[in-house]
Amino acid sequence: MIGTYNSLPIFNFRPISNNFLFKMGRKLKIMGTIDLHIKKPSNGFFEQFYYYKIMLYIILILILSFTIIKSFFGYNVPSLSKLKGKNVIITGASTGIGEEMAYICAKNGANIVIASRRTNLLEKVASECKNISQNQSIKIVTCDLKHEEDCENLINSSVEFFNEINNKPEIDILILNHAMTLFEHMEFNNPKLMVEKLRNITMSNLIGFATLSHLTIPHMISKNNNKKEFKSIIVLSSLMSIISLGMSWAYSTSKAAINSYFISLNEELEYQELHNQIKITLCHLGSINTITMRSHTDKYFQKWLVDYMVLNVELTAKNILQSGLNGQKEFWYPSYGILLRYAYGIFPGIMRRIGFWIQRYLITN
Repeated sequence: MIGTYNSLPIFNFRPISNNFLFKMGRKLKIMGTIDLHIKKPSNGFFEQFYYYKIMLYIILILILSFTIIKSFFGYNVPSLSKLKGKNVIITGASTGIGEEMAYICAKNGANIVIASRRTNLLEKVASECKNISQNQSIKIVTCDLKHEEDCENLINSSVEFFNEINNKPEIDILILNHAMTLFEHMEFNNPKLMVEKLRNITMSNLIGFATLSHLTIPHMISKNNNKKEFKSIIVLSSLMSIISLGMSWAYSTSKAAINSYFISLNEELEYQELHNQIKITLCHLGSINTITMRSHTDKYFQKWLVDYMVLNVELTAKNILQSGLNGQKEFWYPSYGILLRYAYGIFPGIMRRIGFWIQRYLITN
């Protein structure tokens, strides 16, 4: 059975048995994207089910494959005690995942710089960090990271702070967590407003991330190339970069661009033989139970559905830090999120219809 995309073969299944897809249609066109050439069903009754049956087979294969890979080739979970003495910068640290990561870093003896636009909330987080660890070294930086000068100020002041407290003007871990969100329909009668909203989100989420990473890398490169010790850039992305709802157009666009940018940056670090010194961890996250997330989801979805879907923020923060300390290139949370990427690659038309169905039938307002 051969699949074609624009007349080019993309995969080739050898018959497993006469019963495997025997009663499927001779040619199946999936949402105008993929043609699957298979045997003609002997009974016309089965023709209406072949589409769903093939989809079920592939989903089961993906689940089985993912389970095997995770069981036999899973990463070792590093101890958070490795954070002790590390110089860590956390953006978007006033609430949510960034706030929880700040507490975990404080508990494990890291030197911390926390950044956000809201000074009062940063001061509360800093105070709690000092309650967790009395000798905690922590600095707050109020900034809007869609502006280049604020990015420069954050990195420069952080390096000065780290040099003052431990005579080590280096950055061990940069956590890019800040994000602007937008969840609303497009206004086609007001194109200038739509472009302005897209520009603001892109400047904060994409350009801000890229600027900070480039400003940080010179402070991560060391002449002593110790393969056991490396610096980390932890990048928070979203599953919304893969499956986009119409209402998430600007946010999903920025996150998809973040994915492409940091995958390219990872390749460039390897090309310049810096991959043993600096490792980038790209985190693909689902719905996390934060104030920001709930402010959007609770407006549009039933509360019982949101309560069922969201993930614990403290556990999420812990897993993100562990993945960064482990030097993973990608981190999927929840772990089954990676199946969405494969499903979208095989059935893009179906996945788009699912997104449309969610927007049409599950969104309440």
